[in-house]
Amino acid sequence: MSQDLLSLADLEPPMGDLFTNRRLDAGRSVWTRPLPGETGVPKKRIIHQRVIRLHGPVRLGRLGVRRGPGYHKCGSRQDLDWVTGLRVLAWSGGRWRVLLQRDALQPGVPGAVAWMRLPRITTTAVIIELRRSGIDGGWTPWNLAMSAFILEGEPLTPLAPRSERLLEPGVISLRNLPVGVRAELVNGEVRYRTRDFEVGFALGRPGFTHWGLQIEDRAQAGRNVLATRPPLFSQGPQLHPLGCAPVLAPAVRCDLSGTVAVNGGTVTYEFQAGGQHYRLAWEVRPTGLRLKAQRVAKQAMLAWHSAAWMIGLRNSAAPSHVLGRLLETGETGAVALPALLTLPTFGSWKVESDSPKGWARSDCFRAHDLNTLELKVGEERTPEGLYRLPAGTHRAMFTFTPQRPAELLAESAPAVARRALARTQWVALTFRTDTATLSNNGASMHCPICMDTWAAVIAPQGNLLPDLPAAEFLRHSLERWLTGGPGYAAGRLLQDGSSHDADDEYLQTGASALRGLGSYLRHHATPAWFREFRPVILEKLRAARDRDLDGDGLIESLHRTGVSGTSQWSTCWFDVISFGWKDAFANAILYGALLELTAGLRRFNELEQAEKLSGWAGWLRANYRDTFYNKATGWLAGWRCREDKLHDYAFLPVNGAAIAEGLLSPDEGRAILQRLLAEARRVGLPDPAGGLPGNLRHIPDHDLSDIIQGYPLGYYQNGGRTHSQTRHFVMALYRCGLNREADRMLKRLCAGFAAAKVFGGNQSGVDWRYWDDRPCGYEGLLTDQFGVLEAICWRWGRPREG
Repeated sequence: MSQDLLSLADLEPPMGDLFTNRRLDAGRSVWTRPLPGETGVPKKRIIHQRVIRLHGPVRLGRLGVRRGPGYHKCGSRQDLDWVTGLRVLAWSGGRWRVLLQRDALQPGVPGAVAWMRLPRITTTAVIIELRRSGIDGGWTPWNLAMSAFILEGEPLTPLAPRSERLLEPGVISLRNLPVGVRAELVNGEVRYRTRDFEVGFALGRPGFTHWGLQIEDRAQAGRNVLATRPPLFSQGPQLHPLGCAPVLAPAVRCDLSGTVAVNGGTVTYEFQAGGQHYRLAWEVRPTGLRLKAQRVAKQAMLAWHSAAWMIGLRNSAAPSHVLGRLLETGETGAVALPALLTLPTFGSWKVESDSPKGWARSDCFRAHDLNTLELKVGEERTPEGLYRLPAGTHRAMFTFTPQRPAELLAESAPAVARRALARTQWVALTFRTDTATLSNNGASMHCPICMDTWAAVIAPQGNLLPDLPAAEFLRHSLERWLTGGPGYAAGRLLQDGSSHDADDEYLQTGASALRGLGSYLRHHATPAWFREFRPVILEKLRAARDRDLDGDGLIESLHRTGVSGTSQWSTCWFDVISFGWKDAFANAILYGALLELTAGLRRFNELEQAEKLSGWAGWLRANYRDTFYNKATGWLAGWRCREDKLHDYAFLPVNGAAIAEGLLSPDEGRAILQRLLAEARRVGLPDPAGGLPGNLRHIPDHDLSDIIQGYPLGYYQNGGRTHSQTRHFVMALYRCGLNREADRMLKRLCAGFAAAKVFGGNQSGVDWRYWDDRPCGYEGLLTDQFGVLEAICWRWGRPREG
C-alpha cells in the first residue's frame, strides 16, 4: 500500500508519552559544488537534504513538491519559498542512482502539490537534494527541505524490532587510581572527579553519563552539561548502516555484545556491533582525558551515521561551539583536530588526535536542546553526506585537556578585566561548524548584522591554536554573506511576488557586513582571496550605494519607513523598535565601514574604488549631524522617519557609535556624552554590571513593533540592560577623553562577565535584564554582548608588535 515515506515514524520506547520523535526521515546539510549545467550558484555552498533511512526495501512511486516555509530571516514575517532545483538519489545496485533532476521549476500555487513520476525501482535509501529555491537561490533553506516534499512509495518490510542490549561487566575495580583522581560507583556508572573536571561512564552501554568542567568557576562542580533525558542516550558510539535499522542509536536500538571493565582510572569498552569491532579505552588523569580508540572490520560499510564516540551536550546548560579547521566536504560540521570545544560559563576543552584518521564533527539540534561532538576513527566522508567505514584496523588516540586562552592584557590591567576576558575570549567566537558561520550563539541563528562586532573581537586574538587564526571564522562568515547565504536579517525577502535583498530593509546588515569586510581586507585577506571575491565585493558596494535614495550620502529604506503607528520592525540591530527610513545607528556603522574599506581596497591597489568610498564617507559625514541632531535634547536621535520627524529616546549605542566612528567633533561628542551621562543619573541607571540600556527613555507603543508593545521601560529592547552593543558607548567615552567615566563603566561591565552573570544557557534569559536585575531576555547568550572585548583590549591590551 502506497504511503508518504517521509512521514514514517520509527518505534518509540514503550514507556508512555516520552515523545522521542524517532523518525525514518531526517534533514541534513551537506557541502556541494555546482553540478554540470548548474549555473549561477557559488563554487561551494551548503544545501539541505531530506533523506529516508529505510530499514528494508521499498518500491518507489512518485515525488510531490509544494511550497513551504523558507529561511526564517525576520521576526516580523515568515516567507513561503518554493523549490526551483532538486535532485533525487536512490541506492541501487551498490551505488547512488540519479532518479530525477530538475532545475528552473516554477513556484506553483500555494497549497497545491506538483507530482513527478519516479522510476518504479526498489531501494533501501533515498536522498532528496534541495539544490535551489525561489527566494535564496543556491543556499537552500532547511525549513523548505523539511516541508516541501512528499515521497510516495510502498514499504516491503516492517520496521525493525527494538533491540537494546547491555554490556557484560568484567573486572570493576577502583583501586590504584591516579594521584589527584577520585572515583565512586553509583547508579550504574563510575564517576571520576579531579580538581578541574568530572566525568561519568555508563557501565551498561558505552557512553558518558556526566561531564562537568570547573576551570573557570569552582561553583560549577557537580553540574552536568550533558543531555541525559531518559530514555534518550545521546552519548557514546553511534552506527546506522545504509539499508537497515540503526545498530547503535540514542533510543530503542543498542544492538551490541561485549564487555566493560574498570581498572582504576581506565574504563574499557570492547564490543561488536553491526560488523564493527570496537575497543574504546578511556583513561582519566588529573590533567585531562585520553581515549585509545580502535575499530576493526572485515568488510567496508557505508553508514548514514557513525561515530566512535558521541558527546551530546545540553544547550540549556551551555550553548557549546567548536573552533577548528573546517573540512568542507560531505556532511557539514566536520573539523580537523586539534580543535576547541567551548562551554560558556564552564570553560573549554582542547581536543586532539595523534593521527589524521581521528577527526571530529559538531552538529546542532536546537529543537532538542542538543549539540553534539562526534569523534571519528578511520571514516571517510562521501559527497552525498554519508560515511564510508573501510575494512581493516583503524586506530586513533584522542586527548581532552582543559584549556584556557592566552593572556591578551597587560600586567597592569585590573583583575576584573583579566577575569572577564578569560571567561569570554573564546565564548565570543560563536561559530557553528554545521553552518560555517558565526551566529547568535552555538545553537542559534546566523546573524551577519553582527559582522562588525565579530571583526572587533577577532582583531586582538591572533592564533587560537597553531595554524588556526581567529580571523578564519570571520572569513567563513564573510564568504557565506558574500555568496548569498541567508541569515537573520540577511539574504532575500519576498514581497508582492518578487524578492529583494534583506539589506534593503535591515540597513545595518549591509553596513555591519561591510564593516567586517573592510577589517578583513585591511588586516587579513590574501591577494588570492581578494581576487576570487572581488566581483561580488564590488557588487555589494554598488548595492550599498544604491540605498542612498536621495543623494545625501545616508542610506535609507523604502520598506521600513519609521513612521509612528505602523508597528514596523527595524532597520537596525534593535529589531523590534521601529527604526526606519534614515537610521542613525546603521549609518554610523556604515561610515566606519567606508573608512575601513577605503584602507582595505588601497592595500590591494584598488585606488579608484577607494577614492569613491572616501568621497562617499565625506559626504555622509557632512550630512549626518544635521540629519539626526535633536536640539531639544542635545544629542542624536535614533532615526528620522519618512515623515521627516525625529524619533529620540536617548539611545546610548546610537550616539556612541556616531561619536566613536568620528562623525562628530571630539568637543561636540564630549558634550553629548556628558548630557547622556547626566540623563542616566537622572533616571537612576542601575549598576552597569548587568549591562546598559539601549535607551534611557521609555519608547511608547506607537514606535514599537507589535511584539513588544505593552511593556514598561526596562523590558528587553525597550530599555532592558544588556552588554549587547554597549561597546560603542564605551569607546565613544574614550575617544572624547572621558577616561575616568569610561574606566568606571568598563570595569562594571567586566564584573558582569567575570561573574558570568549576563550570559548562560539557552532560554535562561540572562542576556537581558530589567533594572531590578530580573532576566528578561530569550537566548541566554548573544554574540553581540562580547563586543565589549574591543574596549577591554583597547584599554588594557598588551602593545601590539609593529
